[in-house]
Amino acid sequence: MKRILNCLASDFTKMNGKDLKASIEAAEGRTMIAEIVCTATPLYPGLTNAEYAAAFGADMILLNMFDVNAPRIMGLEDVPAENLIRKLKELLGRPVGINLEPVDVHALPAETLQKLPTGRISTADSLKRAKELGVDFICLTGNPQTGVTNNEIMQAITTAKTICDGDCMIIAEKTTL
Repeated sequence: MKRILNCLASDFTKMNGKDLKASIEAAEGRTMIAEIVCTATPLYPGLTNAEYAAAFGADMILLNMFDVNAPRIMGLEDVPAENLIRKLKELLGRPVGINLEPVDVHALPAETLQKLPTGRISTADSLKRAKELGVDFICLTGNPQTGVTNNEIMQAITTAKTICDGDCMIIAEKTTL
């Protein structure tokens, strides 16, 4: 497997999640991922913020705030929702992933929580939809005030591995303030 640093856009089109993971491992820690708030207005008209990040050296792009039930990437308004991820991958020549939040509906909140749309919550349906949309990887994340717990992240990893079955790479992280 080629190191991610040596891959061309055509290499990424042939990779599944297992291949992507092996490519990252082969780079021995020299992989840069840029997280983009895809609902934010682009820095300059005509390009997405993801394109800027790729131009400045990001090896992978992670879309934050992406809703699998209402797909939207600012700067790609003329692209049908079903093709947004594939079009972005074509423009970037890089792997593209999304955040999904494993919200624990049974946890007792210590603060007022944000109400997330179902298309941003890690559920079996949203994971299936992400796979259909063509994401290369899914980050099971826990942003502040979303009700994500470590236990729910662990359960979401198991569910994601089953649903994605190696087609999408699964990563996880949790932000705390």
